[in-house]
Amino acid sequence: MFNVIENFYETNNLGLMVMNFLNLSFDATYQSKEVNYGGDRNKGYPCYESKILDKGNGNNPYCPYNIFKQTFEKKTQKKIINLKTFFRKTKKEELKKSPSWKQYKPHTDDVIYDIAGLIYYNSNSIKDGTYIFNNENDFEPTVIIGSKYNRGVFYNSQQPHSPSMEQEVEERWIQPFFISYEK
Repeated sequence: MFNVIENFYETNNLGLMVMNFLNLSFDATYQSKEVNYGGDRNKGYPCYESKILDKGNGNNPYCPYNIFKQTFEKKTQKKIINLKTFFRKTKKEELKKSPSWKQYKPHTDDVIYDIAGLIYYNSNSIKDGTYIFNNENDFEPTVIIGSKYNRGVFYNSQQPHSPSMEQEVEERWIQPFFISYEK
């Protein structure tokens, strides 16, 4: 099961989030961190990530963490009790050098979270989207959710999923998130 929210952020908040994306620093890393690639990040899924966004003093309505939390709670009616979110970008030129290129690698996320998802920031393509699988051993996706500017997608954290491994844009910009909520 998955959920899609079109126009996730209101216009003003989207502008603030994109501004933050453009101004934050990113560290070179890779996925999946559960696998050690002998120090060569290009053997995994090479990407760049910002630091985990935090709530700062908690009262700043312009803080990216607070903008996301308030927007998600308003759009879903779910009260967040634990949130991890950050910005990530991938570069097509690096992905093409990786053994992951054109290979589906379904995975699940940390069991401490109820849901996982992402917001797309710069692409409108099925090739830059998210692939949903019935199980981690499937060799092709059950559902493909195309990327679309300001589209939010989320699913159970234990739902096997994967980014597309045939990225179309030169840089794919997303905001992953992981949430536990009141039931």
